[in-house]
Amino acid sequence: MLLVGVIAILALFYYFQDTIQKWLYCQKFRHIPGPPPDSFFNGHQLTLMAAKKANKFLDCFLTWRGIYGDTFQFRIKTRPVIFTVDPEILKLISQDVVSFTKVDHLPNRALFGQRITGTYSILTGGGQEWAVKRRIMSSFFAKQNMNVVFDRLTPLMSRLLETKLKPRACAGNVLDIHEIFTIIFSALPGVLGMECEMGVDSPEEIGRRINIFLDVIPSQLGNLKKVFGAHVSTKKQETIDMVVEMRMMGKKMVDEKRKDMESWDSNPEDDLLAWLISANDAAGLGDEEVIDDILTVYLVMDNMSKQLGSLFIYLINYREVFEKMVKELRANPITDYKSLNKLHYTEMVLLESLRLAPVLLRGTRWLNKSIQAGKYWIPGDCQFQYSQYVLHRIEEYWPNPREFIPERFEKGIPNVDSFTFFPFLAGPRACLGKHVAMIAMKMTLSMLVNNYDLSPVPTETVPVIVQTMAVTRLKGGPMYKFDPLYRVKESAPQVINEY
Repeated sequence: MLLVGVIAILALFYYFQDTIQKWLYCQKFRHIPGPPPDSFFNGHQLTLMAAKKANKFLDCFLTWRGIYGDTFQFRIKTRPVIFTVDPEILKLISQDVVSFTKVDHLPNRALFGQRITGTYSILTGGGQEWAVKRRIMSSFFAKQNMNVVFDRLTPLMSRLLETKLKPRACAGNVLDIHEIFTIIFSALPGVLGMECEMGVDSPEEIGRRINIFLDVIPSQLGNLKKVFGAHVSTKKQETIDMVVEMRMMGKKMVDEKRKDMESWDSNPEDDLLAWLISANDAAGLGDEEVIDDILTVYLVMDNMSKQLGSLFIYLINYREVFEKMVKELRANPITDYKSLNKLHYTEMVLLESLRLAPVLLRGTRWLNKSIQAGKYWIPGDCQFQYSQYVLHRIEEYWPNPREFIPERFEKGIPNVDSFTFFPFLAGPRACLGKHVAMIAMKMTLSMLVNNYDLSPVPTETVPVIVQTMAVTRLKGGPMYKFDPLYRVKESAPQVINEY
């Protein structure tokens, strides 16, 4: 009994000491405004979980911003977190990658211990190794190299039209257009040097696996009951098996590419995998890190399918925008790289979709040292969060922010240097593939509307853009009817498939 009493006293002492330390830490942030927590130990967890359940997770931050300003604090459990949409602080976060670093616990790095994208990937890595890789890969993704990428995408679009789209979209079938986009963008890496067993022939399988990864990954971050349930579920083990298989596939791709590279004097301008291998070699990393980057590329390519899926959800209610875009795309078929510049209104539509439905909804950084951020002194060793979703709905920057108005971008991105439009991030961590994304999305739209009349089909389940804690997820469609143009216009019997 004495031993039990001693243990109980020690546990109680530790509990009070730990509570006092947490309270003292919170006092460092008392000068920063924010909503009152649900309780000291739960922070804002109950409020945020209720908002997430109602698909208003980020709207909750938008409401708080309206009350407490562009920068405020909220709590994850007992730990204060700084949330900001202050453009000047966003600029600081984007440019100072030493003070603001990636957090260590990014969920897509591993799945219950099984490595997915690791800690040195071109997207989520940090430190000197990441800087070396970034410098090398910037040349591949440079705008002046995009004509080479365009030349590889052109035959891919024609091949996908014949082998994937026509068999599915014959005789006016009704299709989930997001699934079509998933097939297209899952095939894209295969024509940029990342040839694999599935590749262009079975991109739907790659897309299916990536979406399963994205469904299961968040289960690592739930409450104890959710995490335990995920641990014992068969879906969790099946998903881990898929990750292992895709990493084995990646290893085979790397081995074969290294053999090819032995006879090359330099990397081809259009071979993404060869560039990734060279970048990792230069950074002193190995094949496992190249495989991390391969899986990262597939995950990022899936973002484009979600971006266009979100766009077509909006276009259900903005038919005049859709019709004007279709008119431009049909009047200006893509014949070469320069012809993309004629698609001015289409680019405006894509930019507006990136404003209202950015794939990256929220970002997180770790502040390593105390700094002056805006009007507040922020203690070091704390987490910063920002949200493109919230930033792009601030009326001071975007009048009628919830309306889909492509004309906002008629003269380009307004105040381009003001850090009020942030879909691709900015600074050293700006999205490397943003030019590829815009080209591929324009080519995809052109292929679809020059071969089909598309019309939304009402369904029992209204398609929804889900407000997750990090990236956009789509639920319930959208469903569109595909009518081949030669069935609609007798004067145009041939399906257009040359670009």
